[in-house]
Amino acid sequence: MDVHSALIIALLVGIAGLVPARQTLAQAIAYKVTELSPTSDAGQVPCRLNNLGDVAGRAGDSLSGQTQATIWNDASLRRRNLGNLGGGEYSSASDINDAGEVAGAANTGKAIVPLVWTATGGLRRVPLLAGDSCGQATAINKYGHVVGYSSGPNGVRAFLWTRTGGVRDLGVLQGGNYSRAHALNDSDEVAGMSASSAGGRAVLWTKTGSVRDLGTLPGDTSSEAIAINNTGEVVGYSKGPRGMRAFLWTQANGMQDMGVLAGGNSSQALALNDDGEVVGSSTSSTGERAFIWTKQAGMIDLNSASSADLGVVFIEAHAINSRGEILVMGRNTHELGMTDDTAPGEPPICAPAPPSSFILTPVTAAK
Repeated sequence: MDVHSALIIALLVGIAGLVPARQTLAQAIAYKVTELSPTSDAGQVPCRLNNLGDVAGRAGDSLSGQTQATIWNDASLRRRNLGNLGGGEYSSASDINDAGEVAGAANTGKAIVPLVWTATGGLRRVPLLAGDSCGQATAINKYGHVVGYSSGPNGVRAFLWTRTGGVRDLGVLQGGNYSRAHALNDSDEVAGMSASSAGGRAVLWTKTGSVRDLGTLPGDTSSEAIAINNTGEVVGYSKGPRGMRAFLWTQANGMQDMGVLAGGNSSQALALNDDGEVVGSSTSSTGERAFIWTKQAGMIDLNSASSADLGVVFIEAHAINSRGEILVMGRNTHELGMTDDTAPGEPPICAPAPPSSFILTPVTAAK
């Protein structure tokens, strides 16, 4: 089955069976399911979603046989491979902004380095911190500013890069010796993690350049921030003796436990939009499941009888945009008994990849 026929079948299935998602007093919202990465093309790893519905990630190039940073355009979901840096044979996209600019990483034959791609400039390296030899760009905002981490003899450090200001070391918490930046908003507020004298901590680097320890949930020993929206809300996970819990941090209320799905004992929040809708993954009485969380409804499993009819279980939701579209990874139901090699507590940035990826598009119907 080629990519186009796989997409058409997925669209027809989505139209025929809508996946119920969440309800308010005024309306019920369902999702149309579109298969983006078919099981037959396991090399495709969609990763992030912008507000226009464009997707970025990585995929194999049929001509060169290499893995390349890739964009799927919203209008047709046609795949576009972005190439590699000189001397390298691998690249991957970690994020895409609404201008279609991409941040990610590529090898040069000697090391993995951060990159940015634009339609006019193509692929180019993002500078590393002085003395460093490798790193990765993890996120890009609407101005083309990029965050990630840079690594070398002095360890791993979070960085912020702008076209006019160059690359800047974001620093670490007191007593710490490494940090990583995962996301930024359009105000250049950056979310990530830093080592500290008390252990690994979720942090917020403010636009004034200071670093703020966001703490942990009560009784926990470490935490990590994964995403931030334009209102300054931060999500991630906190870990301790009871396991891992998704959190939402706000300036007004601090860090809040988002809970787990029924029967589960761990969860992690991976993305949120400016409306404060959060997506991620939670264990449940029936295994690992993708969820959406809202302030009104709490945490809801994105799976339903309709998704079961498709022969797939959504196990992880790792992007949501302003239109409420969600990028999820799923497994065929016959694979659910297989072992997952994901390290506990490791925030997934595209990998390891379940065999299929889907876009869930909200469809509203009156009650």
